[in-house]
Amino acid sequence: MLRFSAERARWVADERWHPDQVGQFLTDGKYEMCIPYRDERELVMDILKYGPDIEAVGPESLRKQIAEKLTKALELYAK
Repeated sequence: MLRFSAERARWVADERWHPDQVGQFLTDGKYEMCIPYRDERELVMDILKYGPDIEAVGPESLRKQIAEKLTKALELYAK
């Protein structure tokens, strides 16, 4: 499941990531989307382009991959 910030929600709600995706607006203006996928690599790339406007709520393996990529990116900029 992916959770988008309220600022990004209105644009993402109109995007088609997958024919079987399911999405809903939350009471705080955020948008949650569930999409089926087989290969996390492509999904991770799509998630990373949204920066701080998205959170991968689950599964944990997806969260871990994103955290690792973000940590490596931060290390590049911390030098």
